[in-house]
Amino acid sequence: MAKITDINQGDLLTFKAADNRFKMLLCTNTSKERSPQYFIFSALTYDSFDKPTTSNINIIEFFGIGNRKCDYFKYSDNELNKMWSIHPETRPYFLGSYGFLIVRKDFMKFRDNFEVIGTLNIIDHLDKNGNGSMNISDWELIKDFFANRINSVMLDRGQKTFKIDAIIKD
Repeated sequence: MAKITDINQGDLLTFKAADNRFKMLLCTNTSKERSPQYFIFSALTYDSFDKPTTSNINIIEFFGIGNRKCDYFKYSDNELNKMWSIHPETRPYFLGSYGFLIVRKDFMKFRDNFEVIGTLNIIDHLDKNGNGSMNISDWELIKDFFANRINSVMLDRGQKTFKIDAIIKD
């Protein structure tokens, strides 16, 4: 497994949580211009003893919400039409993802636990059209959270799951 030196929007990362099952994150945004540099991820619903591949990505979902119509972080008409064709229940609102923010300095301390398995061409501003996030600063928190608490926390915070196809650019 190659050591991760950089992460970009659309990168798919996998890791084993405390339950020894593979989980996945999708990088929705990065900030590399100023310190502190950070990555924002969306949690995906993958949960298996088998390592994920990009070939089965279309059955995976992400945690997020159909949120406000926003003039600041708009999607193109094509992106909205695709989004609404897959999730008509969200119309006229934008899909946004729940964010998991990891500061680069922290991530580098536990990067050996992750593997990049591919990259998706996703829409911009997915994290900005969501309605919540949390900071993850250490490996023990990630391992435990994704094994034992993610579903209950996301439910408590009003997050639902949406098909990943809805956010992939054509």
